[in-house]
Amino acid sequence: MSSRTAYWNSRYQRGRIWGDDPCRSALLANDYFKRYHVRNVLVPGCGYGRNSFYFALQGFDVTAFDISDMAINQAVEYANSQSVKNIHYEVGDIFDQRFFQEKKFDGVYLSNVIHLFLKTERQNLMDRISSLLKPKGVFAFSCISIYDSNNYGIGNEIEPNTFIKHEGKPLHFFDEQEIKTLLQPHYRILDQRLHVQTESDPNGDSEDLQLWFVAAEKLW
Repeated sequence: MSSRTAYWNSRYQRGRIWGDDPCRSALLANDYFKRYHVRNVLVPGCGYGRNSFYFALQGFDVTAFDISDMAINQAVEYANSQSVKNIHYEVGDIFDQRFFQEKKFDGVYLSNVIHLFLKTERQNLMDRISSLLKPKGVFAFSCISIYDSNNYGIGNEIEPNTFIKHEGKPLHFFDEQEIKTLLQPHYRILDQRLHVQTESDPNGDSEDLQLWFVAAEKLW
C-alpha cells in the first residue's frame, strides 16, 4: 500500500468526514455540464462519493474512482442504499496509464485534488485528465487559492507556493495566472471565480477554505 493510500484510508476511517452535501464547486460544475450537453462524467479522487452521487442524481452517467479502497467501499454502499444505478465506482490511481485506457468522457470533475501534488505531478495529472476528456468536453475543478489566509504560508515551503501544513499532505496555492498557464493552450476558460468552502481539516477542526472554481472547454 502506498503512503498516499494509507493516508487517505486513515482519514476515511472516521466515516463521511465532510458530510453528504455536494461541494459548491459541484453545483457550479453541474450548470456547465448541462449547458455544454455533457452526458457522462468522470470523477477522479471521488472519496466516499458525495459529489459523484450528486452528479448521478442530476442524470449523468458517472464513473468515479479513488486510491482509497475504504472510501470506495463507503461510496458503493451508499449508492446501493439509495438504489442509484448510474454510478460506476472503482479503486484506482489517476497516474496509472492503464486505467480507463480506451475510454473518454464528456466531462471531468476534480474536487480539491490538483493542489495536493508537486509541480511535476500536477502537470502529469493535467496530461492524464486531457487524455481522458473528449474534444469540446468540459473540465471543472476546484483548488485552493493564494488568498486562503488560514492556510497559505503555514508550514515548510517545499516548492514555490507549496507548503506542508499537515504531515504527508502538501498544499499548492494557485493564483489567477497559474491557472491560466496550467490550462493553456489546450483549454478555453469558461469560468474562474473564488468561493468559500467549509471543511473538516485532518485534525477534525472546521475551516473555511478560499478556493478557485474553474470550468474550461477542451479545444481539441
